[in-house]
Amino acid sequence: MEAIPKAQTWRPEAALASGVRDCSREQTGRGYNTMLRDAKMEIHVYGIGVFLSSRMKLRMRQSVLLFHALVLAFPTASWAAAPAQEAGPGPGTNGGYYGNHSVAPDHMIGIDRFINDAGDTVVLISDYQSGVVRRLFSVSETESVMGPGFDVQSPPELRVRFVRDSKRNVTGLSLQWANGTTNSAKRVPLMEQEVTFTDGAVRLAGTLMLPATKGPHPAIVLLHGSGPLTRYSFGPYPHFFTSLGFAVLIYDKRGTGASTGTLVDASTGDPAHLPAEYYPEGLVDDALAAFRYLQGRKEINPKEIGVWGSSEGGMLATQAAARNKDIAFAICSSGFMGPLWETLYYQAARGRDLSAAQADEVLAFTRLWMKVARTGNDYELFLKQREEARREKPWLFSYTSADFTSLEQMRWTWDHILSFSPLPALSQVACPVLGLWGELDQSTDAAAERNMRGALSKSENRDVTTKIFPNASHPLMEMPSGSRMAPGVFETLRTWLLARVHAPGINSDDRPELWTPYVFTNPADAERFGVLQGTSSD
Repeated sequence: MEAIPKAQTWRPEAALASGVRDCSREQTGRGYNTMLRDAKMEIHVYGIGVFLSSRMKLRMRQSVLLFHALVLAFPTASWAAAPAQEAGPGPGTNGGYYGNHSVAPDHMIGIDRFINDAGDTVVLISDYQSGVVRRLFSVSETESVMGPGFDVQSPPELRVRFVRDSKRNVTGLSLQWANGTTNSAKRVPLMEQEVTFTDGAVRLAGTLMLPATKGPHPAIVLLHGSGPLTRYSFGPYPHFFTSLGFAVLIYDKRGTGASTGTLVDASTGDPAHLPAEYYPEGLVDDALAAFRYLQGRKEINPKEIGVWGSSEGGMLATQAAARNKDIAFAICSSGFMGPLWETLYYQAARGRDLSAAQADEVLAFTRLWMKVARTGNDYELFLKQREEARREKPWLFSYTSADFTSLEQMRWTWDHILSFSPLPALSQVACPVLGLWGELDQSTDAAAERNMRGALSKSENRDVTTKIFPNASHPLMEMPSGSRMAPGVFETLRTWLLARVHAPGINSDDRPELWTPYVFTNPADAERFGVLQGTSSD
């Protein structure tokens, strides 16, 4: 038995965790940046979306925090531009560390590779029953530990050893809890393949995870939060979805990792070159290319392929579904639902240690630069106030307002990015939709739930489910601890998905020993844990 590989560094990683233009033709989908903050949150937008590590100082860029999705995203929406090297086997190795382990028929634990803001590879352990999602720390050649918080090592709450067979393949876990309780967990077979697919001239590289059960399998494409995110930015979600019997496709965002192309997303506020592209055209096109790739795989049921995303990716999921009627379902986790500029305005003064007077000044300055970007008026006034802010009030800046170099650049940012709204395209979404948000989200206004339902009501789509989780952050982590998912998140996803797709070995008798969805016998318990009982919310 041995421990997981150590990350390259032992320092606490910085989290990256941030007029309406109708883009319902090719220009559908759009994302956003998230404002920066010092927070007692865990966010890595799994893309994410996003996880913000608890008690962790977030790296500032002119008072802006980009929440990437995982996206915990994770909490989707926070991210590394390229994967770091790690000791030990990679995620595509059959005898590697990453995957699902069955503790009991109704209890699964996942081990995921995760790349943090510093570019270091770390390992996450996720308990899909309790909702705990935290780092595993290697403490010796044979042992790793999980502490009481996402990025906290001591005191250990759980000691983990990987069990190997004579060929050095991982066959399970040995778990020892701080109270002395011990468990063993059997590794669940899973196949992984490195894949590539194209969107025009863009070559996208990713990993396809396939259940070892007999197919064809339902499948899900995971979509990133904003920023240059790789396939390892989704926190616990890739293996959570495989635990339900889904094939899962994760890929490096265009211009990131092993994928080619130029990235234009919500974090592209002040490019030196002003491309003709409108956000989020390229990102939606990439998502649809991923969908078409899965349709061509013989192991996949082409009628049961859906999309999930956190933060910007949640919004993208709805836009992809609007463009392709063959998409079987769309899940939006913490995605913005309104003009992007409104989301940035919402973020501008939140999550920062500001007085009420300072917050008012931030909003006033934000209104000024947005007015300049929208109309082209008062550019000289903006430059004057910006210089004063640089000398005396650097906390005034949000998004890329400190970095604009010309009026032309500001006008491009408004026309090509900030003016986008995902709402017009929603009337074209015909597939089942699930929308999830956190009550305490400081990146996406929970009013997005109401906006989504209102826009979808204009279509004939009657399979729409939305939920706002109490005391939950942007990546749907329970606050204030930030050490687990909000109660009901995993169960909501499981219940909703398995009511709409057939997953061999999961919602059939093909493999009952590996997973039995938990059923609440008491309706009050179901309500308390946030489990949806129907397919729509009032």
